Amino acid sequence: MNNKLRKVLNYRYNAEIQDALYKIQCYSEQELLIPEHPDITAEVDKLLQKIAEAEDKMAVMELHYDGNVAEKQVL
Repeated sequence: MNNKLRKVLNYRYNAEIQDALYKIQCYSEQELLIPEHPDITAEVDKLLQKIAEAEDKMAVMELHYDGNVAEKQVL
């Protein structure tokens, strides 16, 4: 994976994380109730899932495509 692609994906995943964190902050600080989403707990749970998925993707990308990682051994 080239550096530009990795950089773009990192921006994407970080944007997803920041978006979810901001929404959670809005729910908790302003106690927003949105008519379509009366179950705030479920909405926050979905947002936490988005954060976890984005962080997992970043970790996998770093593990497999980081330039500092040694070549994988083929058995």
